[in-house]
Amino acid sequence: MQLPPSKISLLAVCMAAALATGCASTAKKPVAVTEPAATATQPADNQPKPATEGAQTGALNNGGGLNSQGMAGDNTASGGSASTSGSGPAGGSTGSATAGSGDTTGSGADNGNTAAASLSDRLVNFDFDSSDIRQEDYPTLLAHARYLQQNPQAKVTLEGHADERGTREYNMALGERRAKAVEAFLGVNGARSNQLDSVSFGKEKPLNDGHDEAAWAENRRVELNYEAGAPKP
Repeated sequence: MQLPPSKISLLAVCMAAALATGCASTAKKPVAVTEPAATATQPADNQPKPATEGAQTGALNNGGGLNSQGMAGDNTASGGSASTSGSGPAGGSTGSATAGSGDTTGSGADNGNTAAASLSDRLVNFDFDSSDIRQEDYPTLLAHARYLQQNPQAKVTLEGHADERGTREYNMALGERRAKAVEAFLGVNGARSNQLDSVSFGKEKPLNDGHDEAAWAENRRVELNYEAGAPKP
């Protein structure tokens, strides 16, 4: 049976519309599938980081702790060595500036001949324009301080002198400072205040009448003159 041309045209239009609808549905399907896939992968960025970073941080912290302990140990060791080295000079100063517990136990200071020789020295010299006691005179003055401490009846006058250079007034004051320095040294190291007296003669009583450095060096001095209980030769 043959259809009229009008019906054939209507049928062609319907088939074309059906085909167009089917193609449109097919094109939309990938979009629907793609969107859930993207949504499914989204939470992956919010997942916690691996525990490796925390472990590394802990290791660094532990390492820092070990370093701190090591540094603390070094500081402690350094502090110990500093205390040891500090006690050395302090002990040396104390031994030379005080009644000398170290000298008392030292074989050299306790030697009778050495003590007698030190007591026989009754003069200490000074540098130019100075009232500082020289370290080389410490043994002599320590021997006299110990003797005065052990012999309360002994008394000594400390006579300060200067060389000829400078004014009379200045040298009188300089001689007094030198005598007072020796008096203070003896007092700190055991002598009693009532055993000590000081006086200055300035440049009035030179030991050497020369006018050169050698003579001046001899005249810059303090003499220890015992008024009572002098040590026996």
